Amino acid sequence: MLVAGIFLACLAGYLLTNVLSVKFSETEKIGLSFPLGMGLQTLLMAVVNLAGIALTPATLLVNLLLSVVVLSVPLWLRRDSVKAHYKGFKRPVLADYSLVWLLFIGLIVYIEYMNFAKCIYFPTFDRDSLAGFDTIGYVIAQEHTLKGLSLFDAGYMTGIHAAGSYIVYAPMVQLSYAFVYILGATTSKLIPALMFLSLLIAFYGSMRRVVGHTGAAIATFFMMITPEMIAFSSMSATNVIHAVSASLGIIYVTLWMRGGEKRDLYAASLLLGLNMWTRTDGVVFILAALSVVFVRILQTKQWRSFGLFFGLTLFPAVLWVVFSKINGFYTESIAILHPYWDADKAGVILTYMKAHYLNTQFYGWSFIFFLLSLLLNVRNLFKKGDNLPLLVMIVAATVLYMIALYQVDYKWDSIQNVMAYSAKRFLFCFIPLVWFYGMSNRWVTYLLEKLGMYKPE
Repeated sequence: MLVAGIFLACLAGYLLTNVLSVKFSETEKIGLSFPLGMGLQTLLMAVVNLAGIALTPATLLVNLLLSVVVLSVPLWLRRDSVKAHYKGFKRPVLADYSLVWLLFIGLIVYIEYMNFAKCIYFPTFDRDSLAGFDTIGYVIAQEHTLKGLSLFDAGYMTGIHAAGSYIVYAPMVQLSYAFVYILGATTSKLIPALMFLSLLIAFYGSMRRVVGHTGAAIATFFMMITPEMIAFSSMSATNVIHAVSASLGIIYVTLWMRGGEKRDLYAASLLLGLNMWTRTDGVVFILAALSVVFVRILQTKQWRSFGLFFGLTLFPAVLWVVFSKINGFYTESIAILHPYWDADKAGVILTYMKAHYLNTQFYGWSFIFFLLSLLLNVRNLFKKGDNLPLLVMIVAATVLYMIALYQVDYKWDSIQNVMAYSAKRFLFCFIPLVWFYGMSNRWVTYLLEKLGMYKPE
């Protein structure tokens, strides 16, 4: 039943990607299928549970089958264009690949095999998952509900409404874990394992559109081996899972800004919506994306596309707010809503953020390579606006995150601990972005072209 459930979730995600556009590469479709499929299923789990329906194997399988059927309808109605697309499908050309590509793909496959095996083999052991995410998912599977969950009963858990409680955490990870537990899994580790694998495939597919096969393989390899991120990818916490939707959402906004294809904007909207469905602090990526999307919409007057982007992006957040309000999921407020100035607090945030960016033990050469690439690309940046939208979104999301950290009233923990641990893991979202930025600048594509590793399409 578990295998059937995972297969149907991936199939639903694959069909959803095709509904957006059949013109996505097969690599992109495969990479996006599991995150989008699991995101869709957890949204449906919340909706049916809100309606008072128990979360049982039968409920989940009905959701899966209905998803597949409903998503097949628009593809059937457009069957002529779908057939035409696949009839004109270009087979891979051997000249597009190189020994360098083969080397890096081999390294990616080998390291990911070890990482996947490590993730599946070791049981959940990190504190946040045992105290919250994995345990909540397991109890949901036992009690067949999220609303009215015994762990969220103040009479049983006296501190459930205190600041920092897991009761208000966005539910995608918990519901994903409940999904596999309900279908018979003995561990939830299949979810983070497949999410990280999906990130590698989708990142390669999106990167390939900009720098070709070899450049994409190089970028994917160096993004993948970021020390702290690959270490956490085998744990059950939310951070790497969040990085999947947050980073890919920003990347697809970037691709839309480059090519103007609406399919990329719609893919970005779904991914950024899931980013908020995974962690509420992911709102910084939505705001960063809106800053560039709105400017482009003003130029092109595509108001319908903007409305769809805005609606799809915010729908999961609205659903969670409604779900929480109806079921009494709340905590003591930790947000300081008025403007104020605390030099010591601001200094702590800036000091820790600077230390994180320079920490090669955590992030390897990711941020240093980003800075080097930015400096080498200054001329193209000012003269041609090369990669400017992505740079704006990276900087905007960073600044917004630091503002969010500053506006928090740290009642449940010290600001030093939050900056040392939570903020360190939040930066995983930026790792794919800085490698996408660094490897897609004109000086890199020029170098790859001169070495015969990339031919502009």
